[in-house]
Amino acid sequence: MADPSNEVCPDFNGNAYANICDDICRATAETQEAVVLRLTQSWTAGHNQRVDEWNQNREQEIADAVEAHRARAAQEDETRAQQEAEAERERVESEKKKPKMNGFNDKASVGDSISPRPSQYAVQKLNNFEYIELWYFSPDGCKEALRTAHSVADDFGLTRVDDHLRSVLLMHSKRRNQLWLTMISPFSTFLRSKNLFLMQLNKAKWPQTHIDALSLFFWHLENHPIRNNSDLGDLVILHYASRVCQDWHDRLK
Repeated sequence: MADPSNEVCPDFNGNAYANICDDICRATAETQEAVVLRLTQSWTAGHNQRVDEWNQNREQEIADAVEAHRARAAQEDETRAQQEAEAERERVESEKKKPKMNGFNDKASVGDSISPRPSQYAVQKLNNFEYIELWYFSPDGCKEALRTAHSVADDFGLTRVDDHLRSVLLMHSKRRNQLWLTMISPFSTFLRSKNLFLMQLNKAKWPQTHIDALSLFFWHLENHPIRNNSDLGDLVILHYASRVCQDWHDRLK
């Protein structure tokens, strides 16, 4: 539809409208001038109505276009916000997976001694709150862990458990054949082992009540009178400790 504001009022005094004007004059008994005036007024009223409708339609079209643009922009903003949020979540997850390096005190000095370090297998056992023999925390156990330290690929092997292949630490299976050393080690070695064991429990975030119970248990063993009343006292204590510790831990499950 063309813009009606560009319309021009017809010349009702012209020859094109002479017959119409004559007919209206005879029918209404009005003069030529009066008929022309009424025709002009009638066209003008219709013209103004068409212009008003045109303007209203154009305003509605503009409003619809603005609303469509606003809705499209809002949708784009929402999509962009979701993409940015997803990218931020992925960044945070990626940061969590990155290895972290702790800070250090540049004013600290080197200590007088270096604490023994048990094997990663032993540490992981404690982190999982699982039972682990004291041998792994003895000087020999820590030396063996240091001596046999190599790549992770070499540390692991395949074994069959319940008809399923499982990946296990080879060091664990080797150490089980050497646990008899615990039973004949000097009692002083046992004391050193339990000290490192208790320290590692604290690092592994064991409940303090459990750590206190084990500390008291070892204290009673160290101060038990059988050590002074029998040549086999230390051996009895060592054997008793190995049995009771495992039984105590089994009852926690």
